[in-house]
Amino acid sequence: MKTAIPDNFPVVYTEDHPALAPLRQRGDLALYSTRHESKDELIDRLRGAEAAINVRAYSKFEADVFAALPDLRFLTVMGTGTDNIDLEAAGKHGVTVSNTPTAPTVSVAEFTIGMMLALAKNLAPMHQALTAGEWKHMPGVELRGKTFGLVGLGLIAAEIAPVVKALGMRLVGWSLTHDEARAARMGVELLDLDDLLRQSDVVSLLLRASPRTHQIIGRRELGLMKPTAYLVNTGRGALVDEQALYDTLKQRRIAGAAIDVFQSEPLPAESPILKLDNVLVTPHVAWVTGAGIDRMARHPVENILAYLDGKPQFVVNQPFLPA
Repeated sequence: MKTAIPDNFPVVYTEDHPALAPLRQRGDLALYSTRHESKDELIDRLRGAEAAINVRAYSKFEADVFAALPDLRFLTVMGTGTDNIDLEAAGKHGVTVSNTPTAPTVSVAEFTIGMMLALAKNLAPMHQALTAGEWKHMPGVELRGKTFGLVGLGLIAAEIAPVVKALGMRLVGWSLTHDEARAARMGVELLDLDDLLRQSDVVSLLLRASPRTHQIIGRRELGLMKPTAYLVNTGRGALVDEQALYDTLKQRRIAGAAIDVFQSEPLPAESPILKLDNVLVTPHVAWVTGAGIDRMARHPVENILAYLDGKPQFVVNQPFLPA
């Protein structure tokens, strides 16, 4: 069997990475650690492979890519997002697609809490002031008794929920499925999205990017938030209308935002978001911890091995696969 990793840039897998050993034992492995320059080059790197690991979202697996790769049978994503993959086209061409939802869970949950605390306590601006020689007190917000809104009730939200409750915050949530039983297990008061936005002091976005969630937070939704509220996005950049968020922050219609994910990544240096003083930005790094990196490297390989053993796991395009 041949496995291909066409987009290992920036580098995650070294040539001798121990996580890759099981794949080398099963057959050939083609590892490309430069960025492909075109769709044709992406196809060339995948040609002849039965299985592939998609490391970076800049690789677009569209219908014509699958059509050009008749040998491809299994594609696993490093991470949770599959917005760069045409899942229906994959199914029509007999390609099973999996992701690795448990790999980043704890790291992203902890990072989300950290971003909330940094915003509420003004940690970044006070650090910047002090390093510039200014002894400046900037009053923070006490979070006990405030309301935390989870937009998305998946694995990461399940990790965040007990921490938020331990801080003494009220926990409300919304999800696409409106799963009352899941919300009850998590101790979350289920609301519709508009009510969540109106009531929350912190809104945490934890959804995958999809046609149903594209810019789910737009100008109208931002207008529902309290002027004292914070928005934390560790989900996907496509969840938010970035221009509307910029205008909202610039006009201080909400207190601030912490953003780890953007519509365009890397974020251009000229982005107006970077000029705001009520925003905390990080470079899509929430999952990047020692433990998170280790799981991210191992879990796609485990998905391939499970597929080869006839027990595919974390399949995300099941409705489109042949019976």
